[in-house]
Amino acid sequence: MGANLSFIPARNKLEAVARISQLTNSGPETLGPGSKERRSVLENLARGLYLSPDSYESKQELASAIAKRLNVEWTPKCESVGQTITLIGLNLLLEAATRHFHAKDSFNSFTGNVSQEVQGIKSVLSKVTPTYMDGRASVLEMKEADADNWRQTEWQGWYFEFKAIPALINDLGGGPRIIGNTKFDYSLVHPWDLKAHSSYGINGPGRTNNACLLNDQLSKKEAVQETGLGLVVLSGIPSYEDESFSEWHKALRGKTGPVRKRLKNGFRSEKIEFFFFEDFEDLQRAISQKILIDFKQGKQPSGEPRAPKFSLHLEKARQDKLKIEELNFS
Repeated sequence: MGANLSFIPARNKLEAVARISQLTNSGPETLGPGSKERRSVLENLARGLYLSPDSYESKQELASAIAKRLNVEWTPKCESVGQTITLIGLNLLLEAATRHFHAKDSFNSFTGNVSQEVQGIKSVLSKVTPTYMDGRASVLEMKEADADNWRQTEWQGWYFEFKAIPALINDLGGGPRIIGNTKFDYSLVHPWDLKAHSSYGINGPGRTNNACLLNDQLSKKEAVQETGLGLVVLSGIPSYEDESFSEWHKALRGKTGPVRKRLKNGFRSEKIEFFFFEDFEDLQRAISQKILIDFKQGKQPSGEPRAPKFSLHLEKARQDKLKIEELNFS
């Protein structure tokens, strides 16, 4: 993330510690037992600010001292019981430290060559993408890490991002990026959107699903015109075998009443495909050939219309030059 870009809060603790570690060039970071941030994250940040971490007994005292050095207010919302820093607190430090260090784009050896960039991303994803995602374990892991989308019913896409984005930041640098009014999941030289796609639905493999829903059309057009735009699509086989999962997920979200939609309880990864729109001509051609299809959303609760999205027709996209790489898990 460059210094000229708006700050994008980390969506979970794992992403937060990866981005803080990137600022101080202190190496990859993970979460400790119970999905708690490790003290080493704060110690490395403190040293980068010329504070002595040994002078502070607890993580919370150290974090408060760092906040003071960065001229931001440390409040009770920034910490919780058990010597734990909340996601609010980590994002407070991340934003202030980003401003302090004027963080430069961590492109490493990436100079704009899309193929080289894809190979770097592919290498990381080959190591961290789960071959099987269990619904209960995945949702609980995100919840424990304060991930902001653990409540989503299409949990597999959010879990893919939860595992992938911090690993990409740790290994390659980069981070989330804003173009126009839209946040893209990850960026090195070019922005990339990460998607998880079910190859078929609840009715089984006899009815193939080729429609992969993307973000709003305007953001896609802005990104393509500015830098080019990549899509990273994880396709997999969904499982609906655990009929109790939908009730469990609803109860975990604090909801009551009958279950209206049966959710996937598992997802087995098949392959990751990389698609890239180099310029506006690519985008226009994809629209004309119905590789990109209009997807009109329903109205917002207020009655206002939602911005139309694109849907990617995967079978057509796979036959087009837009597809530039593939990673198989079979």
